[in-house]
Amino acid sequence: MKAPTRAQVKVLKSLQNRSVIVTSMLAEATRHQQQTGHRPPQSWYENFHDHAILREELTNATHAAGVPRAWIDHVRERGQRGVSWRADLYLRTPDAVDWNQVLSSLDVDVQRLREWTALAAAYGPIGARAEISVAAGFDRNLRVLRSRTAGVANLLGLSVEQGDQLWGTESDWVAAGMAMVDGVPVEGVAQRWRQAARTDTRVYALQATALADAGIAIDTAVALPSHEQLGPPISAALTPLQPLFQSAATPGEEIETAIGAANLTDNADTDAEIAIGAPTFSDAPGTDPWTSYPSPSDVPAAPPIWQGIEL
Repeated sequence: MKAPTRAQVKVLKSLQNRSVIVTSMLAEATRHQQQTGHRPPQSWYENFHDHAILREELTNATHAAGVPRAWIDHVRERGQRGVSWRADLYLRTPDAVDWNQVLSSLDVDVQRLREWTALAAAYGPIGARAEISVAAGFDRNLRVLRSRTAGVANLLGLSVEQGDQLWGTESDWVAAGMAMVDGVPVEGVAQRWRQAARTDTRVYALQATALADAGIAIDTAVALPSHEQLGPPISAALTPLQPLFQSAATPGEEIETAIGAANLTDNADTDAEIAIGAPTFSDAPGTDPWTSYPSPSDVPAAPPIWQGIEL
């Protein structure tokens, strides 16, 4: 790799020009303090923070997409000297990119995206009715994860064929998503859904914003199926979620048990224990119901398949 791609030019240009802005703001704040003896106003600090943090997260996203570190450092150094981007300026000769590391890191995000997409299909409608604020957090996090993953894939320049080689076709995505939730009790799916909703995705949100500002598409990627392509077929193929614990008592017995527990029977003065229906388990006796369903991280990963993919 001797020349950057068009997508790489966009992020390198954005990095260099953001560095110019950050350097200029610092110089202006220094002059202001020297002339007036006062620090810049709070608005300056907020504006400076926004530019600085977006530059850092664009740097991180650019590195995650395999842009050579030599190029990243070079444009930042130029920007810190006050030099804005010019297409005719040379870039240092880059070292070889560790594609195994780059694609392995992206694969971690893709696997999480698969799981969250499956959770959205399996539990999203239930959660939206029962836990509105949690559902909003889940939807936001899923959107952020998809945007950042798509942005990195687009900056990498992954094609449809390369996406299929790495993660399979659309039907493979559907099958993988189903395997993550099908047969898992509703309590387990709900727990994973809530955990996804509580995940801190602020860094990925900033990286997605920085990539979009640089001109990299984050709403879709040809190497990844869209959410609309995956959600409906997963929902249609899944069996209805079932609870882990199911009461063996009949409805009438449950009512009588509830009345007895509330001391509303003729024997309210007695302390006799009220028998309730024994819980039924979907697993064999002796199985720990809270650990019998593996999380995606416990499933053995497939061997890397990207060594033969040309990038």
